[in-house]
Amino acid sequence: MSRLRRSSWLVLALLAACGLLLIAFQPYAAGYGHFRRTILSELLMQWKDPTWQHGALLPLIVGFLLWRRQNEVAQLPASSSRSGLALILFALFFYFAGFRANNFYCGYLGIMTLIAGTSLWLEGAQRSRARLFAWLMLGLMWPLPFLEESIGYQMRLLMVKSTGFVLNAVGVDSLVSGTALQSMPNIDLGRKAGDLFSVGIAAPCSGMRSLFALLVVGALFSYFRQRVMWRRFALFSMILPIAIVANMTRILVLIFTAMVFGQQWAIGDAEKEVSVFHEFTGIVVFLVALLLLQFASWLLDRTCGGPGFKSPRTVSRQVVAPVI
Repeated sequence: MSRLRRSSWLVLALLAACGLLLIAFQPYAAGYGHFRRTILSELLMQWKDPTWQHGALLPLIVGFLLWRRQNEVAQLPASSSRSGLALILFALFFYFAGFRANNFYCGYLGIMTLIAGTSLWLEGAQRSRARLFAWLMLGLMWPLPFLEESIGYQMRLLMVKSTGFVLNAVGVDSLVSGTALQSMPNIDLGRKAGDLFSVGIAAPCSGMRSLFALLVVGALFSYFRQRVMWRRFALFSMILPIAIVANMTRILVLIFTAMVFGQQWAIGDAEKEVSVFHEFTGIVVFLVALLLLQFASWLLDRTCGGPGFKSPRTVSRQVVAPVI
């Protein structure tokens, strides 16, 4: 191993040790004294929430992505970029600013920037560019509860209104009230309001919980299914509407099942315990989402000609026989 290579590994080991110290041992924010949590303890706490459980799998997924392309990256020329060192200094400054501001999000961004700067400084732009997708996937590991708090209620309203619109369109008269949805009364049949179904779209049913996990699934699906950057981006951009449609499908399944078998069996009591069928229908969201992703990818293949794989070149050689 060359002296330059040994020094690069030494610098990388030192930076990794510093990163481990900052993440796992140095208290960062959210409290004072011994109540202050490290970034690692914050991650472990947030990953217990079903909305962010997928984050625990991201380090394994990123490790697989790096291992998968290690031979390809090894063939690229290694170099050193001074911009990487500048990025490292900026990352440390941003991390310290978040520490002083008691803000975990600044710490997350500082760590991601530190990883990018280290790659640029030690490996150069070409190798860093080859690892860009793995770095972006690692960014999905960090929990962002402020997104859930800021747009979660709007997602609930969207789910209620869109589901009510579909029900009325197919002839099931329904009434939307805030985040609640119930069947309309029918005097001729002697039914009161809510006799057929009466559901409240709670925060877990708004689609936010499945949206963040579907972002991971959609990113991996787009990356492996398509080979052209703009087509990957186009397929990934479909995740939000697909998540909305998939979650609305689950709510419709619950409502129609409640109309047939009763609300207690289909949905359960939200204040005490939801039914087994209610929990099982969570799989419907991902099944519908995968089917819609596959359909969108198929449309791209049909309209643009294949998934974008580079076709091997066929070199034809003309053999000229000697004239006797």
